[in-house]
This record gives sequence, C-alpha cells and structure tokens, in this order.
Amino acid sequence: MRIESRADSSAAAAAFLAAATLVFFLPLWLRGLSPYWGDLTYLHQGWRAAPAQLIQAGRAPLWEPSLYLGMPMAASMQGGLLYPPGILFDAFGFATATALFEALHVFLAGWLAALWLRSLRLSWGASVGGGLSFALGGLMISRLPWLNHLATLAWAPALLLFFRRPSALAAALALAFLAGYPTFLPGLALVAWALAALLRARGAPPVTRWAAVWAAAMTLAVALSAAQLIPALELAAHSRRAGGVERAEALTWSFVSGDLRQWISPLVVELFGKFRPAVDWWKCVYLGLIASAAAVRGLLILPRGRAAGLVLILAAVVLLILGSSNPFSRALWLGLAPLRFVRYPGNLAYLASLPLLALVGAGLSRARRAPALAAALAVELLACGWYVTPAAPRDFFVEAGPLVRLLQAHLGATRYLISPLALETDSGRDVVDWKTRLYGVTNAPYRLRAAANFGEPLVPKDSYAFMEALYSLPGAAAAAAWLPWAGASCLLTRDAPSSTPLLIPEGRALWFVSRAAQAVSTAYWFDPVTGAALPAILPARPPVPGRPLKVERPREDRLSVSGEGGGWVFLSEPRYPGWRAELDGPYGSAGAEPVPALGPFQKFRVPAGRWTLRLVYDPRSWRAGVLLSLAALLGLGGYWYHRLSRLNHVA
Repeated sequence: MRIESRADSSAAAAAFLAAATLVFFLPLWLRGLSPYWGDLTYLHQGWRAAPAQLIQAGRAPLWEPSLYLGMPMAASMQGGLLYPPGILFDAFGFATATALFEALHVFLAGWLAALWLRSLRLSWGASVGGGLSFALGGLMISRLPWLNHLATLAWAPALLLFFRRPSALAAALALAFLAGYPTFLPGLALVAWALAALLRARGAPPVTRWAAVWAAAMTLAVALSAAQLIPALELAAHSRRAGGVERAEALTWSFVSGDLRQWISPLVVELFGKFRPAVDWWKCVYLGLIASAAAVRGLLILPRGRAAGLVLILAAVVLLILGSSNPFSRALWLGLAPLRFVRYPGNLAYLASLPLLALVGAGLSRARRAPALAAALAVELLACGWYVTPAAPRDFFVEAGPLVRLLQAHLGATRYLISPLALETDSGRDVVDWKTRLYGVTNAPYRLRAAANFGEPLVPKDSYAFMEALYSLPGAAAAAAWLPWAGASCLLTRDAPSSTPLLIPEGRALWFVSRAAQAVSTAYWFDPVTGAALPAILPARPPVPGRPLKVERPREDRLSVSGEGGGWVFLSEPRYPGWRAELDGPYGSAGAEPVPALGPFQKFRVPAGRWTLRLVYDPRSWRAGVLLSLAALLGLGGYWYHRLSRLNHVA
C-alpha cells in the first residue's frame, strides 16, 4: 500500500507540473503564436533547420557550406545536433518542433527540480512548488527563444538528484552538454558541489568521497558525448575563441544594482521603472512574489550554517552578474582567468537558480498548506509568463521574403556578401521584415551561401580574419574588388552604393542589391607563374582574378572542378582538417595537397592536359567520436541490462 501511495503521489505531482506547462503554452498555441525573440530566427532556426534538411535526405550533417565561407556543421555545439530531443526538428516543421521542444524542457525542468527536493525529504507540496518556481520562473521563461540555454538549464537539477549515482549522473552530464550550451556546465557543476556540501546529512561520508563518483561520471559523459565533443574541440582549436573572449565583448549586458529587484517580480520592477523583457532579456530572472517570500522564509528556518552558505553563494553570483557596473565586479572579471571564456555577466544569473530552488523548497516545507501555496504560485507564475513572453505568428518561420527569393534566383553556386552597415542596422518594420533580412545565420535553411555571417561563437580563425578584412574596407567599391576572391556575386548594402564599374545595381529587396560586373566563381585557373605568386596571407590589394572554372557540388560535403592546362587552381573554400583532395590527370589519380592562399583559402597545382580535382569532407574527428560514443552507449546499456537482470532474478 505504501508503494502504491508513493506512486500515486509521484504521478499526481508529475500530472500537476505537466498541466501547468500546458496551461502556459496553450493560450499561445491556440492563438497561432510562438514564444519569440530575435535569436530564435537569427540563430536557432538556422542551427536546427539546416541539419534537419540533410538528415531528412539521409545524409550525416558534417559540413555547412552556407555559413562563414563554410564550416564544420558536426562541430557546432550550440545547435544541439546530437541531442536526443533534437529529433523533433527532424520529424516536424520548425514551429511545431520548437513548441514541443520548449514544452518538454519546461516540464522536465520542473519535474527534475521537484524530484531533487523530494529526495531531501520535503513534502510533495513543497517539492512541486519549488519545481514550479524553477520551471516557470523568469530565468527559464526568458530562455524559451534560446533553445540551447533552455535545454541545458532543464538538466541542472539532475546534477543534484543523481549527485552520487555515477551512471545516471554521466547521462545527465552528457545530455546537458549535448543540449547545446556547454559553457553553463562548469558553473552548474560547481554550484551543485557547493549545495551538496552544504545540505549533506550529519554523519554522511566526507565530500572527498564524492570525487571518485564524479570522476567516473565525467569520464563516461565524455565518452557518451564524444561524437560532438571531439569535432567541437577540433573547431575550438582552430577558432579565434581559442584564446578567450575580448573583455569589451565579455562585459556587455551586465546588471546594475537597481536591477536586483528583477529577481522578485515584474510587479516590483514596474513600481520603480519599466519592465522590458523583450529588450532586457538577460534581466528577466524573477521568482515571483510567493516564491520570493518562500525563499526568505527558507533562509530564516534553515540552520545558520546552511543559510549562511547559501547567502555566500548568492552573493558571489550577484558580484559576477554586476559585471562592469562597479569596480569590484569589474576587477573580478578582469582578474579571474576562467572568465576569459564567458560572454555577458547577465548570462551568469543561472548560477543562482539551484540555490534559490533550495530556498523556495525549504520555505514551503513547513507550510501547512504547501499544496495550496504551490497552486497559487503556479497561477502567479503563469500570469507573469504570459505577460513577459514576446510572441510571433507560427507561420512566419516559413516566410522567405523577397530578398531570399531574389538570391535563390541569381546566386547559383556563388555567395553573397552583406555589408557591415547593413548588419549593424539590426532593424525591420516588423518581425517578418526583420527575420527576412538575412541577419545572423538565417540564410542556412535556404542553402544560400554567405561570405560573412554574425552570431556563431566558434568560427575558424582564418575565415573570421578574412571576414573582418572585408568589413574593414572603406566602402562598396573597395569591397567589390574582393568579391571574386570571396566567390561572392552579390553585395547587399544598407544604402545605394556609389557608382563603380565593378558593380551593377539590381534594385532594392529589403537591402540594395548589387551584382558583380565580372564573372564570379569559387574556383579560378592561373598559369604556373601567376598561380605560384598568389600569397598565403591576405595582401593589401586584391590580385587580378584568373579564369573562372565551373564547380560541381552534388552535395554539401563534396565538390569537383575540371579544366585543361597546367598551372594552378585557386579555390575560395576554406582549408580545414577533414577535407581530402584527389587529382585525376592524364597519368592517373593521386592525392593532392592544398597550398594556403589568400588567408583561409587554398590552391592546387594541376598538370597539363585534362584534369579533375575532387574534394571530399571525411573528418577523422567525427569518425573517432562516433566510435567512442557508440562504445560508451553499448557499455552503459550492458551495465543496465545486467543490473536489471540481477534485480529481476532476486525478485
């Protein structure tokens, strides 16, 4: 009977959390809306939809030719390429998949949080109330358009729930990593350790004994996520971010002392100013009035040592999120080496989520009517969530717009270049206009190749340097001289460019569109002397382009170019580990070694007579990672099979 009672209570708690999740989303869905902030299309639609197209076509999404001249798709961590719930984007359209993905992770966050509080022997009422404060609080709701943030944070309570269970902890760590924002993981793990040490029972084993559990779990998690981790490490090593983030960029979006009221409720913020969650998204971190009162009560009823420890953790978080707003926080950001790899102090607000969850649960634990308070808390947070969540029509995700249609008709196998002034304009008449201007990586789902993008944190450093060189040019005429070398036949500008014989105006489609006056390709033939003289580094002035060659690209991860005559072939395709070249000539086939040319690009020596150069992307990092992940999955599956078989045998 006791087991049945426990199961009934667990089912009732899960049902309540699921119902609260559905009640939050249903008003939006029934009105044909989706939670929306610019980054959902600016970045996430490209990260999710482009790989889904390849998977639906039966191909592994290894290379992305549309972004930053071309980059490894399998190494891009923020798209959650190998995250299991990401299969929703392979099975459904983006709007439907996003709705299901968001609902799943809001429920998962609340359920895992409730289970952790319940494991501390709190009542189900207190546990569910704490879970609601975590799942429907401002931190999670404001992250709905950031699918990778949302998914990673949803697994945060699992680090505490499975703290001393190595196999389950390994699965939680691997899933949190694969979810797409691994920079959250070190901070979450550090906070989990601090909380576990503060909340451990008297007489429990010393904290040092947990190190072995975590070492085993982390080793297994690394193996489970190797298919993503190994290519990502390879990209990180070749990225401009390998040395960390520039301080000016890192300290953008800080809190100020007056923003600390944002942790309480939008109502409190409105009393002193304007609550703008669609603009100041990183400040949308409210607990709600009921949960805030419960957290204060939790501080008062907890033993002094535990309460003091939680206050210290929260004080440290406050010091971090204040960023550049005061000398102490600024000194911390400038002095702590790990913070060189973190962007935006406001992003670190997530570090307070687990300590606040513990305080809310503690505050509700001795309440006589904890279930009623949990229900009231749900009503309050649902109302706040509806108020703060910006939304857009679901069908606008498939709206291509006039610019995309024009480029699809004219680009062919070439690229386009959007000017820095256009990128910095960052405006539109409405969400549809803004979405269709090709900001960020919005070109990827349309398979439009760009010479430059914005928003992806890990980009091969040579490609990024070439992009920055283009963007430092004084105007459209100077940029036009470089278009053939970038393989770009179209230039998009905010204003009509000055007259130049290098550009042919094509009219306006959201931006002013100009076409390169000369024939553009991504491959050129040069005679032996001219080709040999092409420098490895980017010169101050563009050389004279050679004879354009036709490039055949049957799929995104392979290409070929054919021609006749000895000399050199220049390819405006970035050099990157994993590409393999083969040259077919009059005397047979042989491997071809690329020679660096003009920064990120490459050239190949070709023989006299007819020849064909073929390139295939077949990265060893991907193959090694997949093999290691499969081995880890088989090992973990075997472990659980034998464990369950033993339990069944005993039963």
